[in-house]
Amino acid sequence: MKARLAKRKPGFWERTKESWKSMKLWDAEELNKLDWVISAVILMFLFFTCAYGDLMLTGNRSFLMYEHFTDFYKASYEQSHGYYANYLPSTFLAYAIWNLPLYLTGHAPQAMLTNSFINNMWYKLLPVLLYYATSHLIYQIGVEVGFGEKKAKLCKFAFLVFPIGVFSQFIFSQYDIFTVFFMVLGLYFYVRGGLWKFALSFGVAATFKYHALLFFLVLLVLREKKIRNLIKYAVAMALPLMIEVLPNIGNIYFKRNVLGFGVLKFVQKPFTIGFFDGINLVAVVAAFMLVWAYQKKAKDNRELFSWGIFLCVGMSFAIFGFSSWNPQWLLMLVPFLVLNIFMNENGNLLVMVTNVLIVALYIFCSQNLVDEQVMNYGILKYILPGQQFAVRMWDLYMFHDEKMLCSAMWVVLLVYVVFGHPKYHIRKGTEIAKGLVWQIRTAFLVSVFAFVIPASICALGMFQGKIVLLDNSRQDLEPDNIIQVDESSSVSQELTMEGSVLSNLKIRVYTGEKSVSDTLTVELIDKETGTVVYQGEKETDSFTTNSALYSFIGEKVPVEKGKTYELRISSEAEAGSGIGLYCVTADSEAQLLEQTEAREELPASRLQMRVTGEQ
Repeated sequence: MKARLAKRKPGFWERTKESWKSMKLWDAEELNKLDWVISAVILMFLFFTCAYGDLMLTGNRSFLMYEHFTDFYKASYEQSHGYYANYLPSTFLAYAIWNLPLYLTGHAPQAMLTNSFINNMWYKLLPVLLYYATSHLIYQIGVEVGFGEKKAKLCKFAFLVFPIGVFSQFIFSQYDIFTVFFMVLGLYFYVRGGLWKFALSFGVAATFKYHALLFFLVLLVLREKKIRNLIKYAVAMALPLMIEVLPNIGNIYFKRNVLGFGVLKFVQKPFTIGFFDGINLVAVVAAFMLVWAYQKKAKDNRELFSWGIFLCVGMSFAIFGFSSWNPQWLLMLVPFLVLNIFMNENGNLLVMVTNVLIVALYIFCSQNLVDEQVMNYGILKYILPGQQFAVRMWDLYMFHDEKMLCSAMWVVLLVYVVFGHPKYHIRKGTEIAKGLVWQIRTAFLVSVFAFVIPASICALGMFQGKIVLLDNSRQDLEPDNIIQVDESSSVSQELTMEGSVLSNLKIRVYTGEKSVSDTLTVELIDKETGTVVYQGEKETDSFTTNSALYSFIGEKVPVEKGKTYELRISSEAEAGSGIGLYCVTADSEAQLLEQTEAREELPASRLQMRVTGEQ
């Protein structure tokens, strides 16, 4: 008995304790205790302060599973008055199981939009725990493929603090980690030779996000060349999907909400080359990766793993380089990229360029997607004076050329593929590139401060009394909602002021396919007295991005609280050649525009605008 106990391998916690004891407090060139402590404190701060509304909606909606398990999609549709539940049952079922403690203790939300801090943090805890579990799988994979203990632990740490992961899990607070966890679990079985478990794990991953199918196929055809084996493992992978889809296939709400969600619209970006019209580049690049994988015959397991990771990075480029995507989906790239970094002599370069990608992603997302609003769902909602931020991260970043931002991100994704090729992989499995630890630390801090600093300035502005006087700018950008300002017509808009100072007035602009060179006259008139309180000119040459908000009054204008003012925008551009402005509704131009000579009473809040000021 004693001999058996002596041979027993130490458990996870025992190994963790031993590893912690042997680690230095600080070592500039190696992973140390301060790295873990500082990163843990920062991630805890982000955990409690940031969350996105989708997390709240999905978590709240999952409670319907308890009473409407068989008609969940119908109940969800009716509860939200037509707002679809777009995911397969697995996402809601996972949260229904996780939310049992909330349900049993009386914390079930009263409505889909209930914004409960306790509930939000509980919803967020599940993906964060899975994120940590995934990092441990990364460590186990590293050990399996010969990284050695030291390098495998650094790889685990790098995954935990990797900028895209920090953004996805701690700032954006999304649940794409469900997919990633099962993909990495499948990869773990793959390197150990358990192909049935590999196939089933990727099948479960696909029930959360369909992208897992492409990663599964490229790994499968790299390893298996016999058609019958390809078929049997593909069938095994499809089983979890069939289990979720087939019982609901006759449900009209399931068809409308899930199957009718239009998943393929993200990849339907036709491209034309000479005679060939309507080429789908996602399909082209993905097919090329599959053919490349099928013809590649690895000599040993190390080469198999090396090529498998590279081809998965290549498949990520097919997905994110040539289709529309939501920013949190980038998390699916991270495990393959991190493993590639640690096998690669260009590892420092791959981490370095990630700084460019994450900053460009923050700026791009801050216009209308992920911005200072994430603070409204965390603990700061109890401290902030209100929910609307007069100062926005989009304005603080200042660089607003979306084409350049997209180009920068695309180039980084390309660099991941080109310099991630197996010919750059280090042959000594335990070797760690010099300076890699510092690159990992730097990228982590850049990803944190590039978001936290501007977000903090936005919160500070709220405490300084800066308020939103009007914001109806987050509307659908329909072509019918555009009106044109030219010599034949001017825009008149009534504004009732809720503060004593107007500091900025922005309007959503339509530029079309080319920039418009014009000079607009902008006036703000006291409707009661007719006094012009502001008059200025605005050059439209700076309006370079279609559908963006641009400032028409960018200086402080004293106003009286509660008073109604009239905003007038006029132009001397030839009829039909003026700048376009977005409106809230698709009413006819006769209702939205008026001739300068005959001004009529117009309904308020017609233009899509954002007006900020001071109390």
